[in-house]
Amino acid sequence: MGMMSGTSADGIDAALLEFSALSAGEFRGHWHSPYPPALQERLFRLQEGDAARPLLAIDREIGRLHGEFAQQILASGVQFDLLALHGQTVAHQPDGPDGYTWQIGSAYELAQATGCSVAHDFRRADLAAGGQGAPLVPPFHGALLATERPLLVLNLGGMANLTWIPARGSEGRIRAFDTGPGNVLIDAAVQLLSDGKLRYDADGAWAAQGRVQENMLREWLALDYFQRPPPKSTGRELFNARWIEAQWSVWQSGKADFLASLCALTARSIAQAAQRWLPSAARMLVFGGGACNRTLLANLQTALPDVAVEMGEQASGIPSAAMEALAFAWLGGQCLLGRPIDLHGVTGQREAVVLGSLYPGRNWSQVLHLREQLC
Repeated sequence: MGMMSGTSADGIDAALLEFSALSAGEFRGHWHSPYPPALQERLFRLQEGDAARPLLAIDREIGRLHGEFAQQILASGVQFDLLALHGQTVAHQPDGPDGYTWQIGSAYELAQATGCSVAHDFRRADLAAGGQGAPLVPPFHGALLATERPLLVLNLGGMANLTWIPARGSEGRIRAFDTGPGNVLIDAAVQLLSDGKLRYDADGAWAAQGRVQENMLREWLALDYFQRPPPKSTGRELFNARWIEAQWSVWQSGKADFLASLCALTARSIAQAAQRWLPSAARMLVFGGGACNRTLLANLQTALPDVAVEMGEQASGIPSAAMEALAFAWLGGQCLLGRPIDLHGVTGQREAVVLGSLYPGRNWSQVLHLREQLC
């Protein structure tokens, strides 16, 4: 069945072909479904305007940059069979029937540059199955890090996502969600307060000089997102530089106090989420760029006195910055094998689905042979 909507945007044509590898095949039927007039008008405005063009251009640019980087790795003597491309998230509003998530970075540019097949576009399949599209890495956390006792795994990237892993061999189910901001607000504040001279607070040294302003912290922790139960995920649509600018405009204390309070916001929002919505665990392994922020980790340990907060890199031997990329390499392998990923206790999906799409590169026949061996 082929499905097509042309430039006229008058609707969807579907045509059925009895396929043959030796001929053009045989026509078996045609159907047409018109678009609603209001949707057609929206499509015309999009086609005739400039709104989408910058995103389409940067989509290719991001793909080319990934391709150039992968070529450098290939040139160093490293070999790989399949590239798993997460891409750069530019929009994430998963709630409601028209919710969406969008990661740019052209898989076609990456495949063209390297000759390798590419697994990509991992999040939207989960969204179609009723999930949030994020976080997707918890099943890998469970496969890699499960121990004889329950474990918490925290990824402190721009946003913070928290995974509870049941004891190995138990009947428990992995649970995870985005708790809210990770580094995003701290980094935005550092850039604002330094007039763009600094990108982040190295080791949390600047924040360590300040004092937490408890009145403002309580106000921040009352935000709706922190009160919502899982499943939930978030992004820069909610926690961003505009929010930081608004808070700084009414701030009545010093810069270091502002950063100290933002560190406390990240730590306490994580701790409150763990205490409210996850079973207990004695250990928490922390990965991501935020694992290097000593002030943030100290705040987190204070907020979770009964949990041993540890740097994940030291406990696992995997660099903090590598964990998410490693998880998507694993998800790329699951996509190749056609294995559904169960995220019911994470994103709230209705059923387990295969995550990602496959684009065949010049090595596709070798990848298919590899798939047969793995299966």
